[in-house]
Amino acid sequence: MALREALSEHEPEICTVAGLLAERGWAEANGGNLSIRLGGSFDPIGERFPLNIPRPELEGHSLLLTTSGSRMRDLAENPLENLCLVRIVDSGRSFLAESAGGKLTSEFPSHLAVHAVLCKERPDHRAFLHTHPTFLIALTHLAPDNSEILDTLVRMFPEAALLLYENLEVLDYRTPGSDELGVATAEAIRRVSGVVWRGHGMLASGTNLYSALDLVEVTDKAARIALLLGAERAERGLSPKQIKQIHEAFDS
Repeated sequence: MALREALSEHEPEICTVAGLLAERGWAEANGGNLSIRLGGSFDPIGERFPLNIPRPELEGHSLLLTTSGSRMRDLAENPLENLCLVRIVDSGRSFLAESAGGKLTSEFPSHLAVHAVLCKERPDHRAFLHTHPTFLIALTHLAPDNSEILDTLVRMFPEAALLLYENLEVLDYRTPGSDELGVATAEAIRRVSGVVWRGHGMLASGTNLYSALDLVEVTDKAARIALLLGAERAERGLSPKQIKQIHEAFDS
């Protein structure tokens, strides 16, 4: 079974990260999904499906993705039943899929679009995570301007200034699972590692799932601090001078 072979190397990080997302309430019910672009090429035993948008950049690449309707708490306990193995074929015009438990995540178009960009722009970033951080979603409902959200998050504490500055973008709300959302997300990922979907959640890329989760953790903590500050958040937080000093101190 190709899926079992592909999973063997990544099972510990998948189970750990899925468990943490469920524990923190960032993957309620069947919310959230993840994918890993594999280092080797695997041959799924399953059907061939056409792609609405060809992805020639991913020709021959294999990916592990969560299945539609899968729960992170179940993924942590039984990854084999909640993942799908995909290989892009036909010069990026179609894909082969193998699964023991269901169909591909509804966010498959976004994952493919992002991995196509990462292959070219940041090939070391093989992991991609989508989750629903509670405080971050709340902040996107309260702050009317995307730039205000970014400015607020970066100012909340030093780690946010380091990890989020010029590494995060906010997108206006789009229908989940749509090609439009996938295209907008992929365009943002050309420039940053973290993308906030207004009223929906966050996506993060990384060298592995652990580093992608790092970015989500820092972002949601910054959002929580901002919400605790309430209306005073506009006047509080780190100053531009302090943020500059932080970057100078860490050669960032």
